Parts: sequence; C-alpha cells; structure tokens
Amino acid sequence: MIKKSLSIGVTSVLSIALLAGCGSKPPASSPVAQPQQPSTDKKEAAPAPADNKAGSGDVITIKFAGANPDSHPSTRAIVEKFKPYVEEKSGGKIKVEVFGNAQLGGERDVLEQLQLGQIEMSFLSPVLGNVEPKINALDLPYLFKDYEHLDSVLDGELGQEIIKDLPEKGLHGFAYMENGFRQITNSKKPINSLEDLKGLKIRVPEAPISIANLKSIGANVVTIAFPEVYPALQQGTVDGQENAYPTITSSKFYEVQKYVAETNHMWGAHVIVASEKWFSGLSPEFQKIIEDASKETSKYQRQIFREGEKKDKQELIDKGMTITTPDLEPFRKAVEPVYEEFFKNNPDLEDLVKRIRGN
Repeated sequence: MIKKSLSIGVTSVLSIALLAGCGSKPPASSPVAQPQQPSTDKKEAAPAPADNKAGSGDVITIKFAGANPDSHPSTRAIVEKFKPYVEEKSGGKIKVEVFGNAQLGGERDVLEQLQLGQIEMSFLSPVLGNVEPKINALDLPYLFKDYEHLDSVLDGELGQEIIKDLPEKGLHGFAYMENGFRQITNSKKPINSLEDLKGLKIRVPEAPISIANLKSIGANVVTIAFPEVYPALQQGTVDGQENAYPTITSSKFYEVQKYVAETNHMWGAHVIVASEKWFSGLSPEFQKIIEDASKETSKYQRQIFREGEKKDKQELIDKGMTITTPDLEPFRKAVEPVYEEFFKNNPDLEDLVKRIRGN
C-alpha cells in the first residue's frame, strides 16, 4: 500500500483554485456558439447581461457557459435537450445561448461570474467544491459500485442534499450530468500495476482529492488547468493525464498519448447550476421550466454519455492507443488513506459518505 500525507481538508478546498472540468483543444468549427473564443488563462468578461428581470416583458436570455468541447456529451445535452426544452416550454420568452469550449472563461472564472450574476447558467465539475465542500465527496476514489448505484444517489435525496446549500453561496444547483469514470493515459508505457505508475508525471486538475488520489497510487502529480493540458502533453511537460473516455476522445488526446489504463479510479460530476441572484428573480413559472429542463437534460446526458463510451473506447484503439486493464484491488487498497484524511479534515461529511457508499 502506498501512503502519503494527503491534505484535503476544507481549508485546502477553499484555498485551491479548482479546475476539474474537461475542456480541450477546440475543434475548428463550433456549432454551439459563434463568438470568438477568448484566452482562458485569465478571467474573461461575459457578454453584457440582458434585461432578465421577471415581468420585464422582454425576452429573457440565458447565457449558458461550458468548458467542454462541442462534441462532449455535456455540451451536446445542453444544445440538444436543455435549449429546445426551455425555449419551447416558455413559448419563446426564454432564449438560450450556449457558449462551449470555455468561450466565457475557465470553470473558476465562470463560477465567479455566476455568483456575480454576469452569467446565468453553466455546468460545472467539482470546481464547486471550492464553495461547497460536500461536492468534494463525489470525487472520493472508488465511491460508486456501478451505474445503478450512481444513479440512485444522483437522482435521490442524497444527490439533492449535496447541492441544497448552494443558494447561500450565490448559486442554485439543479441536477447532475456525468463526466464519467476516469482512466489514466500516458505517452511512455502501458500501466498494468501500481509499480508502472512510479515516475510518471500525470496531470490532475487543481482539486484536492484528485491530487491526493493520484499521489496515493504512486503518480508524480502535476496540476494544470484543463485548457492547457493538450499543449502540456504535446510538449512533454507531463507524461499523461486522467479523464473519462469521452473526454479523452473529444479532446483528441490520442494525438499525443499512446497508452490508456482502465483504472476507473474516480467518477466525475457535471452539476447544472444557475446564478442564484438571477434565478431568484424569475417568476415561479419560469423557475419550474428551468428546473424541469435541468432534470430532463441530466437524464438525457447520462444516456448519450454511456451509449458513447464503447464507441469512444473503440475510437481510441482505432487511433492507435493501447488499452490495459490492471487488477484494481491493489489500487483500492492504496487509496484508503484518501478516505482517512478526508474524514479527519471533514468529520461532518463522514456520515454523508457512508450513506452514499451504503445506498
């Protein structure tokens, strides 16, 4: 078992700028939105807010920001399900503009703009753990047994309990989309055991549990914001990274990576959120439309995500990547200190995690 000092407390959560989301080298043409993509290494100003006051009589415009590429299931779900649902149910009184590929900034920037009411909606990874520690529980390694277990948590009382306090932080949480079970890729060698991870420089998001998790299994961890991952892999700044199959494929990491280890070491969430400042000003009728659309989009996204996983995996093989399936029992034992340290620093969340695992 590999044990290291893993500091993943609330203090770390609040002090580390999280970017667990998955963006990518953007495709040449974007069917989602037309504005030119700005640099994401600093905060970018959102378009001037429309008059979205309930009862103003004007069309309400929702700027929906996302860090992922247009081909990612989360971005697709907003375009294919959320946008038409909201516009139809509102009789055209609400218009949805989707800005993918981090056009309005990285996740940390979008989070701040949501709190200020400069952006209406987004889907965010556990960057939300920066303001709501309960979100970090979803990052714990090998937390979910399977998809049935996962869905029972996300769509049930526990899922809502995790996001119920977001309004106090200037946000409103609705439902969960899926960023998948994460796999490790690298350009150096196939990974068949914990020993094979030693010495490999693996990029992880700036999220405490992600850092602790990969350290516990022996990787040399490097934190890099997602928009910079592709060039970092290309230039050899890091040897590899870890993400779910759809992200590996949509980000074209197969161009700069050779090996995939199917470790399933943690599951990634995309939470559909709104600016509480904006949402609280809507009429009850419009609030319900947004809530219902988010739930429908959540289910739709998970469906297309899972349907696409096998296809994405095969595409990586077709592109020349080698996939290995190491014995995961040593991995599960190696990450036990992550739970121990998490409970030590977040004693109030131990009961929540136990209820999730036993659900």
